[in-house]
Amino acid sequence: MDTKALNIPDEVRQEIDAFAAEVERLNRGEVGDDDFKRFRLQQGIYGQRQDGEQMVRTKLPAGKMTSDQLHCLADFADKYSHGILHITTRQDIQLHYVNIQNVAQGLEDLAQSGVTTREACGNTVRNVTACHKAGTCSTEVFDVAPYALAVSKYLLRKDLTQNLPRKFKISFGGCNGCGLAPIHDIGLKAVIQNDVRGFRVLIGGGLGSFPHAAKHLVDFIPQDNLLQLCEAIVSVFDKYGDKRNRNKARLKFVVDKLGMDKIKELYEEEYAALNGKTYPAIEDLESGIPEIPAYKPNNHHDSDPEFQLWKGRNIEAQKQEGFNNVQIKLILGDFNVSQAKALASIAEKYAGASIICTVNQNVMIPWVKENAFGCIYHELKNIGLHKAGTEEIRDITCCPGSETCNLGITASRGLVQELNKEMENGFETTKDLDHVSIKASGCPNSCGQHHIASIGFHGGAKKINGILTPHYEVFLGGRVSEDDVVFGTSVIKIPAKNAPAATKLTLEDYKAGKQDGEMFGEYFDRKGKIYFRDLLSQLKALPEIEKSPESYIDYGSTEKFSLEDRGQGECAGAVTDMITDRITEAERAHFQGKLSLEKKSFKETCQHAKRSVIASARALLVTEGMDFNDDWECLKKFQSLVIDMEIVSAKFAKLIDSFEATPEAADEKMAEWWLSDAGELVAESKKIQGTMQSEKTLRMRVGGDDPKEKAKSENGGGKQSIDLLGVKCPFNYVKTKIKLETMAPGSVLEVLLDAGEPSENVPRSIKNDGHKVVSLTEENGHYKLTVEKN
Repeated sequence: MDTKALNIPDEVRQEIDAFAAEVERLNRGEVGDDDFKRFRLQQGIYGQRQDGEQMVRTKLPAGKMTSDQLHCLADFADKYSHGILHITTRQDIQLHYVNIQNVAQGLEDLAQSGVTTREACGNTVRNVTACHKAGTCSTEVFDVAPYALAVSKYLLRKDLTQNLPRKFKISFGGCNGCGLAPIHDIGLKAVIQNDVRGFRVLIGGGLGSFPHAAKHLVDFIPQDNLLQLCEAIVSVFDKYGDKRNRNKARLKFVVDKLGMDKIKELYEEEYAALNGKTYPAIEDLESGIPEIPAYKPNNHHDSDPEFQLWKGRNIEAQKQEGFNNVQIKLILGDFNVSQAKALASIAEKYAGASIICTVNQNVMIPWVKENAFGCIYHELKNIGLHKAGTEEIRDITCCPGSETCNLGITASRGLVQELNKEMENGFETTKDLDHVSIKASGCPNSCGQHHIASIGFHGGAKKINGILTPHYEVFLGGRVSEDDVVFGTSVIKIPAKNAPAATKLTLEDYKAGKQDGEMFGEYFDRKGKIYFRDLLSQLKALPEIEKSPESYIDYGSTEKFSLEDRGQGECAGAVTDMITDRITEAERAHFQGKLSLEKKSFKETCQHAKRSVIASARALLVTEGMDFNDDWECLKKFQSLVIDMEIVSAKFAKLIDSFEATPEAADEKMAEWWLSDAGELVAESKKIQGTMQSEKTLRMRVGGDDPKEKAKSENGGGKQSIDLLGVKCPFNYVKTKIKLETMAPGSVLEVLLDAGEPSENVPRSIKNDGHKVVSLTEENGHYKLTVEKN
């Protein structure tokens, strides 16, 4: 592609040309899917659940863009995508269903307007976020947006940030929590000390399957040392993050492993090593008032109650007298091409030609005068974006879910659409509920931020009446400020179709039982998990499928619910010893529990029984390619992947629920129950292991073969690939063997392995299984194993 004549910086032009060349290599079969995957992720390109379709994620620091840039993004959506722009909780805009052949040209179009996708994905510093009202908020300490832009610019394309152990997230806040500092790798809160601007710094926060609250690093870092601080922390992460175990690679796990005292010591060493380095100055600390074009006010809606409600709910006065922030509510964070172009024009005609994406998946237009409200409302009504209710209960956040995401279990967008529909049609939401937040994720990874919601949902699956059914785990009581976070408590797991009823029942109970001025989080803290679990327990069941087949189908779908697109669990004969050792450990702990029971030592009986349960869980999770040192992480995964799939009896869910609830002073009845159920779990685990050994199967999970893999097998398979960089022995062998099991004889599999034990052991084990090792070649510090299926 020739981009030399275009007004694009050389480094960006080179990236676009390199991407186009890499796509051509892919087309010619000269690069494998996994090698290309790492390349495209760094350019902000994700593969979707649908074959051949890509998601392009832009990087908009602090969520800021101009009207011209939004026009450009709308053109991209029109030309290359499916016509929808999606705002994420990191203030990015994503564009889905882009054919890989069109990506390079699309990147060129974006670059001409100064929009990049570089490092919006992958193991890099992701989009730097900031309060969307930064610079205009009446309660802010100072405008943090210029600092967010400076950090983003400084770390972009930097050698240090190109291959981090895992993704890294930075946020800025200037007042009361909009920056969400406690859930970030680096969370910065504006502070003024002795007339000097600076920041209070938290580090090591994050959501995901196992959320962590960020911990205090320093009370004050002057603004002039901000870039040095960020570089020092990222350097610590780069050196000490676990690049071999992706599941434990985030900064929060480094903090857990080393402790904050050691982390502070390492940070101070890195910071000192950077002394004397010259950093770029941070530009314009206070932006001036933009020039507003002349316009004719529109008063036709002044008597319209809907207009008055919109003004009350979607508009907030700026700290600059006479100007206002106008928020536009986007259902699911989506808006189409014509809406995007209209919003860009509205900002040009009636404000300062700037638009800001919010972490709540809305857009905001600042610099609006009061006499422009009618004009803007009129144009918003013409495009269907005039609904009242931003940053309150009806403003629900969600991730893309199973519609497009490879990791999605449930259709979280479908759930949110249903909740929105019910709230618009009789689901009463009064002002006292405005502080309540609702967020939904399609899997446990919390891209929809369910952990910090008053009412949060994350997708899962479970069998009901013998039918695999979409479910949501319900989290209650989450909330976040600029200094602290309370993660929602997992209360219960219910069928997806019962989630709206759970929402309504929870809110009705809160309204009926709250004390004066009591917020929802405080009400949950007072009533407790058991109270709400009992309240919602009526929603765990479904009618028989013959009576209500739609209850077993996910929102937004008409097809039978399935996990096939997510792939299958894994097991291999080579890990039999590991499973056996853990089952033996479970048996040993169970026997010790028997001895304690005979001595009437009931507390010790329960403790031994719990150790037995954990050992059984770890044994069966080996077949999923998983190993956990943290007992609670292990138990949660065991429940979702083994119990909920009815691989073992569903009754063992009560064991998991009881881990937290067992009192210190256990009685004989409780001790007998623990010991009995722990023994039954050991027996079932041994039976499963025996079945796998006798049938020589690698599969433990339900669901059958992936239809895509089955089709490949029936058609001869061809060449496939699997990236196992960072996967430890023996799990890399497990994953290789299960992949081969899905392929037809004669098919070729390329496997990427780390140097050392993985590159030595996996080829030998695969050869022992009877497959042909075609080659083992070193590439860029790792190895590519090529295997022909026997």
